[in-house]
Amino acid sequence: MSIIKTGVSIERELFKKAEETAATLNVSRSRFFQLALENYISRFENLSILKKLNSVYADKISEDEKDFQKLMKNYLRKHPGDKW
Repeated sequence: MSIIKTGVSIERELFKKAEETAATLNVSRSRFFQLALENYISRFENLSILKKLNSVYADKISEDEKDFQKLMKNYLRKHPGDKW
């Protein structure tokens, strides 16, 4: 993995909190920012995937799916101990 040195401008209080947290975690400031950025990107990607999945499944269920759900609900009421 190649490393790129960069400079960013952030609020002083946020910087202080980042330094304190890095010290608490016993990692360098650079490593802390790398971990924080990785975490943020991962959460953003997961949220993007979730939004896409929600849009796919946002459609109303079909009549066939409703009928199947009713059948399964009735079956599970009559056979509560069965494993699926």
